[in-house]
Amino acid sequence: MMMRQSLAMVVILACGLLPDGLAGDGPSRLRDSLKSSLFNRTDLERIERGYYERLIAAGRRLDDLGDVPGLRIRSRSGATWSVPVEEAPLIVRVNDLREVVLLPDGAEVKGGVSWRTNSQGMRDRSYLPEKPAGTFRIALVGDSIGAGWGVDVEARFESILEETWNARSKSANGTTVEILNCAVPGHAPGQRWDHFSRIGWPMRPDLVICESTAADVGWDERRLRFLLARGLGWDSPIYHQALVSSGVTPLLSPDDYKRTLRPRHWEILGEVYSTMAKDCRDRGVPIIWVLIPRVGRPSDALDQRALLQTARAAGFSCVVDVTSAYDGLDAARLAVSSLDFHPNALGHALLARRLDGALRELPELCHLWKPQTFPPLIRGGQGGWHGETADSACGLSHPASLAVGPAPSPPLAPPYQGGETLQEARRNKTSCDRASNPVGRGRVFNRPTDRPYQGGQK
Repeated sequence: MMMRQSLAMVVILACGLLPDGLAGDGPSRLRDSLKSSLFNRTDLERIERGYYERLIAAGRRLDDLGDVPGLRIRSRSGATWSVPVEEAPLIVRVNDLREVVLLPDGAEVKGGVSWRTNSQGMRDRSYLPEKPAGTFRIALVGDSIGAGWGVDVEARFESILEETWNARSKSANGTTVEILNCAVPGHAPGQRWDHFSRIGWPMRPDLVICESTAADVGWDERRLRFLLARGLGWDSPIYHQALVSSGVTPLLSPDDYKRTLRPRHWEILGEVYSTMAKDCRDRGVPIIWVLIPRVGRPSDALDQRALLQTARAAGFSCVVDVTSAYDGLDAARLAVSSLDFHPNALGHALLARRLDGALRELPELCHLWKPQTFPPLIRGGQGGWHGETADSACGLSHPASLAVGPAPSPPLAPPYQGGETLQEARRNKTSCDRASNPVGRGRVFNRPTDRPYQGGQK
């Protein structure tokens, strides 16, 4: 097993980190061959986990935006280190909790995909800092999927939703809908919220959507090990209570912090989520937490249940689970590549379809297309709630921009003609749980006994 892992590490480092212009298509064929004939999924996940833990032990690398000619691997403090942040074209190192951010007004092409950032450092089009009159502004807080890793900006789910919701709202009452994409690849949930607090709040959003995956579990704890050792994060309100209760002190090593914090990773995540919800309540802005799937990485049922429980207990305005969006579909047709399981354009289109069906009838959004109309909600499976057909609730159909079109054989999905029907909602098990103290309007659904998951029996 050790020999297999060592061989895989060498191959991944040698092939996966070569600049696009030098790699050619040989490495991709080699990776495909190795994946199909040498390693099973458990092997690959173990190798991937160890590889990234070594990378973050010594420095920060924002996925592979750091690829530059002459890239080399070197050792520093016994850890594997890729290209220095200072040499990466779209990365800026910051001496705070976030570690790295996207370069404002930057441009780069990676893997045939154009990355352009606006003046706020968002991978998005330009928006006026001052919100224009007659505009409903939404902020998306998320990870590399939210940022659209591996696809052009126009193809990612956030851009599809912005175009769709803006057209629907304008046709109903003339209100413009904007979605500010505050997602940064590589950020843990707490880092995402710190980043949003700096660049998102000044632009006065009316609604926040927090995009999450099962990878959120333990992510903050893994980043804190190195942040605390560097003297960062101690004064952050996002982690304050968890650090106090853990009893950790400054001037320890990452391994020391790991031993203390790792058993508390659920507590840390719960505090991050609670901080998000409280910040929004204090400002009178609703926040919707959505759990989305990862291509080819089905969630563990018990972990997913615990993650949803933690989100419900945090006090979000609404908790939405759309992790079944890719169920029954071939992951190979939805992934960017054989070794990059970020969703491709089709994966984003399907995710946009499911999110629109789950969100469009919520009071926080439905008033945009038909003011003062709020759809009835019915009890769904697993303690969740499903909306009636969105089209019947709001009286509108989806524009053609959301059509995913015919897919490769076998067909993955028909062209999108409207919101989920009641039967589709039941089959897809799209759920929305209302928080016990919602900012927006609507019924209260959440069980008051929910508490953040602390470990042990799920």
